[in-house]
Amino acid sequence: MKDIKLQDTISKLVANRDFLEEAERLMLDYLKVHPDDVDGWARLVILETLSPIEDYERATRYLNDALSFHKDNLLFFVLILFFSEWYLGGLDEKLIGKALELKSTVNCEVSSMLSYILAWHYKSMDICKFDSFLNESIQECPKHVTNFTNLGMHYLGKGDKKLGEKLIRKGLSNVEIIYIDSNVDYDPLDIVRFVNERITGVFMTEDTYHSLNKLIQT
Repeated sequence: MKDIKLQDTISKLVANRDFLEEAERLMLDYLKVHPDDVDGWARLVILETLSPIEDYERATRYLNDALSFHKDNLLFFVLILFFSEWYLGGLDEKLIGKALELKSTVNCEVSSMLSYILAWHYKSMDICKFDSFLNESIQECPKHVTNFTNLGMHYLGKGDKKLGEKLIRKGLSNVEIIYIDSNVDYDPLDIVRFVNERITGVFMTEDTYHSLNKLIQT
């Protein structure tokens, strides 16, 4: 945020989860005056994902508000897709169309994230598209984790142990940060951290890493 003093105040409020609503109020008041502060919008959105708020519908509303001022912010659109698919009942045709349209114009890393989310949209209705979009995500960005590990688990489920383990092993080799008790000091409102934990998977907890690693112990 441009207002460093306010950011420090908000960080202290967020550290005590009993004061999230007060932090939200301060951020909304700030953004009414400074809607050009893209980091302010990002922090407000991620705030909505924290317990005990966890209001993904409101987070999506704020993302749409933010996009009215920052139309080219790709992470905002990625999060709209992610929240819609995982928490708000799934993607509608308008969002699917926009994602497919963007894939031909954005950089490979963002296109990979879009492919990953689209894969999960189709998982329950067209497993071939799930497979295809995960493979596309890998081709677009072979440095992510979840596209590899999700596809690997898919192949393990189909009985293709060799390919499944190979994909999971490749995904785990891309992990950049493993959260353990000694390194959990991070900014809970950092949008890049959120994306890397929840979408790309290059940041993950020690428990998640170990559970995936067990799948390739032969």
